Amino acid sequence: MLNLSEVADPSIDITDEDRRRAEDAFLAYDEYTKRVYEKPKRPQPKHTGIRNVLITSALPYVNNVPHLGNMIGSTLSASVFALYCDLAGHNVLSICGTDEYGTATEAKAVSENMTPREICDKYFKLHCEIYKWFQIEFDYFGRTTTTKHTEIVQELFKRLWDKGFYL
Repeated sequence: MLNLSEVADPSIDITDEDRRRAEDAFLAYDEYTKRVYEKPKRPQPKHTGIRNVLITSALPYVNNVPHLGNMIGSTLSASVFALYCDLAGHNVLSICGTDEYGTATEAKAVSENMTPREICDKYFKLHCEIYKWFQIEFDYFGRTTTTKHTEIVQELFKRLWDKGFYL
């Protein structure tokens, strides 16, 4: 066990003022971490004079275990930016989800002798657990295979089509 008297420099006097400043710094850091990790439920109602920020990232495929490279390039950076916006006093809504369509998902299902839906369920759960472990958080983390997602995408496509935004 480390004996502090063996490593402490006896020629340095620690005053009560030094102790008070160290305690104040510790408590200030403690308050900072509470603001970061005990943030208010988002999104808050819109307020005049408060900037509203929508944050999303590329949707990860659910055909495998996410690795650090996947997370750094998308979900982690979005989560960190949301924390920054929270600390800056902005009203934040952060959304993400898993992309459950594509050839890679179907191929993975075949290789594991499962249906695409079973693969998506398996890896969606795994993604959620890994993001939670890394403290990567979103206000809403959805799936592209839900009925609601399909309705939103179809409505957005229809609006764009009706306004002439197509190739």
